[in-house]
Amino acid sequence: MKTDIVSQRETNFVTNDTGQDAKPAAGKFDWPHWRGPSGNGISAETGLIHEFPESGPEILWRKTLGTGFSGLTVSGGRLFTMFGEEGREKLICFDAKTGREIWKIDSDADFAEGRSFGPRSTPCVDGNHVYAMGASGKLHCLESATGKPVWSFNIYDKFEMRRFFDEEGVSCSPLIDGKKLIMLAGIHIFAFDKTNGKVIWKVLEEKMRHSTPAFATFGGHRQLVALTGSNLVGLDPESGRELWRHPQGGACVAPVVGLGNQIYAAASYGAGGQLVKIADDTATQVYKTNKLSTHHATAMLYNGHLYGFHDRPGIFKCLEFATGEEKWVSRSPGKGKLIIADGQMIIITEYGELVLAKPSPNGYSETAKARVVKGTCYTAPTLANGKLYIRSDKEMVCIEMKK
Repeated sequence: MKTDIVSQRETNFVTNDTGQDAKPAAGKFDWPHWRGPSGNGISAETGLIHEFPESGPEILWRKTLGTGFSGLTVSGGRLFTMFGEEGREKLICFDAKTGREIWKIDSDADFAEGRSFGPRSTPCVDGNHVYAMGASGKLHCLESATGKPVWSFNIYDKFEMRRFFDEEGVSCSPLIDGKKLIMLAGIHIFAFDKTNGKVIWKVLEEKMRHSTPAFATFGGHRQLVALTGSNLVGLDPESGRELWRHPQGGACVAPVVGLGNQIYAAASYGAGGQLVKIADDTATQVYKTNKLSTHHATAMLYNGHLYGFHDRPGIFKCLEFATGEEKWVSRSPGKGKLIIADGQMIIITEYGELVLAKPSPNGYSETAKARVVKGTCYTAPTLANGKLYIRSDKEMVCIEMKK
């Protein structure tokens, strides 16, 4: 059943193994960084609604928000995101339960490119600090409770990479690994000391694009897996030493997803997708396919199958992970972003429709649909402690998802 409620008033693999400090008053199901606590877009929450009433899902609060695609992170009862306002990048903190603004800072950075304006990267909360990267390359560490600056710098200026700045801005989200803050920008992958911003290691010298790295374990060895402008690479997270690489063309936005010692990496603009096997620090292609070329939405791996939006039109597809066999193709729900929780796909389309659907290789099956926000949505949903948070380039809503 479809409902339009945008005018309703306020009422085992590739995990981001962060080694985080203890979080203040953290909820059991916080969403402290991009793609959630496990780094794979899958939440362990249960007891969620699988259908909407005639009036649509319950909107707990709604807030006007500036432009941008920055994701929403929730930790310790606070919600963090970035947006553009009057030509400036802002980082803001809300009370996750009520939507009350707690603090807002001007990042002292401007960014506007031809197709859109505003930050793309998602803040990361670790202990008492929040880390955020603006589209202009300004990297921040702030106190999460107050917004008080701890340290900051523009990564392109500090490392003399201005000539390598991508006109579409920085999209990589900060990734915490113990004491390290890992970022991809310009022509390098960096590991900074999260306490002071000093470089621990800086590696590679090749054009980077938009994807956020992820962690994986191959043959008992933990690795950092990243997509550069033209390659899939594996690094030792402690030293940054390159362990292996494999060609992967295209303007990669979505990160890798995988199972066991295999990785699926994909990009749009004719690059296609491929399954790569990692063994003895060697990468070997298992198959290549043009059936699931993700544009800027990450495909989800669930029960041995990939669910994702193919290429720029965003046709929704299901592929068998191990073989690349196409199980089904659907024009519904339309191009969007998704996460998985409680055995269901939670999808927000680019037009602001919230869709619930069953992840099954037997076919696409919707159980609920409602338009919940105005504007354009390029940001994946966030699920934290029974609440679903969704943003567009105009507003943000909090939806009750508990039964």
